[in-house]
Formats: sequence, C-alpha cells, structure tokens
Amino acid sequence: METNRMTPFLRRHAARLATLIIALALYILALPHDISAADRAALAAKLRFVPTYLEPAGNGRPMRKVRTVNPALKHFESWISSVGAGAALADIAGTGKPADICLVDPRNDSVSVMPAPDTGARFTPFALPTPSDGYDARTIAPMGCMPADVNEDGRMDLVVYYWGRTPIVFLRNDASELGAAAFTPIEIVPKREVWNTNAAIIADIDGDGHPDLMFGNYFRDGDRILDPAATAGVEMQHSMSRAENGGRNRLLLWFKAGRSEIVYHDASDALTRAMADGWTLALGARDLTGDQLPEIYVANDFGSDRLLLNESAPGRPKFKIVEGHRDFTTPRSKVLGRDSFKGMGVDFGDVTGDGLPAIAVSNIASPYALLESHFLFVNNGDAGAWKRGEAPYRDESFARGTWISNWGWDIKFADVLNNGRPALVQTIGFIQGRHDAWPRLQELAMGNDELLPHPAVWPRFRGDEDLSGHDHDRLFLPSADGVYHDVWPLLGLDRNTISRGVATADVYGDGRLSVLIARQWQPSLFLRNVSEDAGRAIVIDLRVPGLPGATRAAYGAEARVTLGDGRIVTSFVDGGSGHGGRRAPEIHLGLGAVDAGRAFDVDVAWRDANGPHKTTLKLKPGRHHIVVGNPAAPPAAF
Repeated sequence: METNRMTPFLRRHAARLATLIIALALYILALPHDISAADRAALAAKLRFVPTYLEPAGNGRPMRKVRTVNPALKHFESWISSVGAGAALADIAGTGKPADICLVDPRNDSVSVMPAPDTGARFTPFALPTPSDGYDARTIAPMGCMPADVNEDGRMDLVVYYWGRTPIVFLRNDASELGAAAFTPIEIVPKREVWNTNAAIIADIDGDGHPDLMFGNYFRDGDRILDPAATAGVEMQHSMSRAENGGRNRLLLWFKAGRSEIVYHDASDALTRAMADGWTLALGARDLTGDQLPEIYVANDFGSDRLLLNESAPGRPKFKIVEGHRDFTTPRSKVLGRDSFKGMGVDFGDVTGDGLPAIAVSNIASPYALLESHFLFVNNGDAGAWKRGEAPYRDESFARGTWISNWGWDIKFADVLNNGRPALVQTIGFIQGRHDAWPRLQELAMGNDELLPHPAVWPRFRGDEDLSGHDHDRLFLPSADGVYHDVWPLLGLDRNTISRGVATADVYGDGRLSVLIARQWQPSLFLRNVSEDAGRAIVIDLRVPGLPGATRAAYGAEARVTLGDGRIVTSFVDGGSGHGGRRAPEIHLGLGAVDAGRAFDVDVAWRDANGPHKTTLKLKPGRHHIVVGNPAAPPAAF
C-alpha cells in the first residue's frame, strides 16, 4: 500500500529528483582532491625564496592607482585600469647571465631597466622614454617589455608595446654606458596607428632563420581608451563568451637588419579574422608537431582561444586553426579551441615526462564568483591528429589539480627544484578594494549580449570596489602522482596582492630559477631561489650566428634529456610566451639529484637560414654557452 502511495509522487517529481541526483553527483565529483597538510609541507620542504620588492625608475610622472580614461569609460575606470604590469629577465647588460630586469609599472607608466637584486650595482636603473611623435603622449601607456636581439648583432634590444600607439623597438646602440641613451627607438610600423596591445612574442614563424614579431591586440584599433578628451565612441566586447570584435592581431616578418636598423614587413593578412580578431591577452609560440616551426597559441578574453598550426614557408606565412576532439564526457568549453572562457595567460611545459609539451592556460576560476576552469591541455599521443586537422590535446586540469585558483593571469612552468618535474607559477587578482563588486559583474555577465558593447550600460567599477583583490599568487608543485598542489602559503610570501606577469631565469648562474612577478598598482616582487638540497640542472645559453661576428639567442630551439628513470625532460628557447612576463631565452633542464660530474646526452633541434637541424651534445650539470648553426664547424662552447 505504501508503495502505491509513493508511485504518483515519484511520477510527479521524477524530473526534479533526477536533476537533484545529477547535481549532487557532479558536486561530489567537483570536490578538489587534496593532500594532507603534512604531505603538502613535505612537498615544499626544500623550497626557499628570498623576496625583494622593486620600485620603478623615475620618469618624471607621479605615482597613481588608476588611469585617466576615455570619458565613456570613466564610470568603470578601475576595470579599464586593470592591465599594464609586465616583467622580463634577460642579459641586457651583456654579462653572460640573465641578471637584468625590464619592469613595466603602471603606477607611473614606466619602463625601467635595472640589475636584479644581489647582482651588484653594475649600472644605474633607468627608464626608457615613451616616443610620442605623431601621438598625444597623455593617451599612451606601456603594457609590456620583451627583451630580444631583433637585429641579430649580439646585443639585447627591447621591444615595448603600448595602449595608444604601435610598438617600438629600442635598439641597442654603441653607447658605452648602459642607460636610456644606449637605446635608439625605432618605429617598426610606418604609419601612426592606435593599437591597444597586450601580448607579444618573437619567433622564427616562417622558418627563414630570422626572428619575427607577433602582437596580440585587445580593444579595437583606433579606440582611444586612455584619451580623456576623446569624443569618438569606444566599443566593448559584444559577448562574454563569443566576442570577436577586438583589435586585430599583427604579424611582422623580419626583412633586413643592421647594427643600427631593423625592418619588418607586415604579413598580418596571413591571419584570418577568426585567428586575429579576438580580445587577445596572451600569446605563446612553441613547436608542437616536430617540424621546428612554432605553433601559435592565441589566448582570447571573452571567447575561444585559437591554436594555429604552422604551415609556413620562408616568406610565406600560413596557418590553420586546429581544435581538440570532443567526446561524450567533455564539456564544450574544456575542448581546446572551443572554450568560452577568458584566456588570460599561456605557457608550454613538461607534465607527463613523455617529451610532449603540455599547454597551461589561465582563465577565471574563482569559487563562489565566476568559476570557469583553468586548462592543462595534455598531449594524448595521437601523432596522426595533426594531419587530420585536430589538436591531440585533452584537458586534465581537474585530474591534475590546476583547474581552480582564482582570477588568473600569467602562468609559467618553472622547475624551481630542478627535479625534472616543473612547478606552475600563476599570478592572481583583478581589482583591489573594500566593497565586493562581484554581484554587479555577475549581473552584467547575465545580460543581453546586444547591450555589452555599449559602455553606457556597464555598471560602476571605480573607487573602492573589489574583484578577487585579496588572494595570493599560486605556486603549484607536482607530487609523485603528477597532481599539483599550491604551496605559496607555506613559503612565507605575501598575500592580498594583484599580479599580472611572471618571468623566470637562472639569474645567478647557479642553475636555480629565480622568479619575478609584476604587480598591478603595487610594488613588483623578485624571488631569489635559495633552495637547498635541490637537484642539479643543465642551463644552456643556446645561440646561432647573426650579423657577421655576432650571435643571437636561438629562439624556438628545443632540447631534451632522458633521466635515469626514463622520464624525458624538455625545454625551449622561449620568445616571450605569456601575458605580461617573459622568461630568459635559455634552455633549462632539471636533472634531479645527480652527480656533478655525470655527462648527459642532450638532444637539440633548431632552425636557421639553412633549414632545420639536430645534434646531440654531451653536457654535465652547470651553465653552458653554446653556438650552433655554423655549417663549417661543430657546436662551439664559449
């Protein structure tokens, strides 16, 4: 009788009960799999950093906490003012070590060059000027600095990009003393155009043996975002998940260079609208197919990221958009190239030890606010997928513990313990204040996409509003099972910060990676790695011939070594992958606890004007300076 009474109830509420059961099951599955406090402490036991806070060089501008913006954007000026902090580590002074910093600080819109802490007073910190010929200087702000030897003369130049104008190359000249006068600003785009650039990479994209430049733009070209006297309209994104009305990304191919010149040809027509018109916040370049041409990852805010399969030939850039494969258990937005998330940062690195680089991507993954997911795309081993026009990657961010943190920005693989299992460093935070502004943002996100492009309908984000402004950056260390765990709180480092860029380098020549974090509206942070009992590393300043008598970094070159347990460790000469931070352009291979005198076979692949090459080097742990690519001589160490 009781069963008969229940039957109508079950029939009437079957759909609700099924929904409840599914929701509970998904909630249980989504609970983070964590380790004990003791195990987390053991994971971080060997890791030690000495922090130093950095101040920018004076440039004649006052320090501030918000930008002056277009009148149409004034009521959400804090949102508009949320980017522009950048940091890079490189050998700018020419000492043979990447011991110099290029820091972009939005507080005074400065681009500062300074020695890293504890490397001696080798030169006085200085600020680069912001060229404004043909522009209104009040409407320009630097967004990032990318050290790169663009003219191949053996000296480090500086590529700086902006909101409010086109990028500039500060070419190192013959001045004997390192300072602002030692760099000559070169216009690399002939016309005076208004770009709003948030990302840049240098890579030999077309395979001709010379490094090219690619820039990722955010707001529409021509939009005067930082002009308080502007009368022309500004357009915001036309969707929170499918916006394709951003600034056009640009590709500049290397054409010719000399000690005092660098000339590029605009090859942006090789980028289709689908490749180039998103709201780009980060770019990444690495060879993922083995042909020694770099694939390009375009991380887009408010819409789908793009992975560009590189099918270029010298002087003829060509790309194809490739996406991951969706199966029954994978949500659409967890498929590479089909997401609707926020694309804030990207990097490539080892996860599985099979020699196939994974792709880490930051989004917004803020609990009880906007919980999307970060990505950790791991190669599934399907080598034939590329020929079918598919990307052989599956997101494993949940299984590996990296799917959730908060409002993420730059993300970098960094083997800070030299154990052959790179950590992940991620910058966190958006706007810092006292009053929670998440309800307003959530209301905006749920609104009609037809209204979003119009600034007048946006809510107030200015003054003392807060959006993910009181958290800490993340340092994820992998445990033996390949799952990552955040150990930042165990290291005695700061909290309640808002950060943007991450740079890493073997600053002191001891094989240990130091970390530089660019902060937004706060002093940036340099972390000297003084970890004891860590493993050893092979660090290679890998170079190829440039102008007669000179060498340059072998951008895009790959190196790999097989460890005693069979794991393959890889590294590459990075040309600026990420959002606002740039690691030094060197090879770093963590080896674990090995004897200092043990020699390893290091397989190296690179491309120059004569095509792709491979060789095997016999190297011991330590720092090496090696030139490859001279057909008349074997690889040379110096």
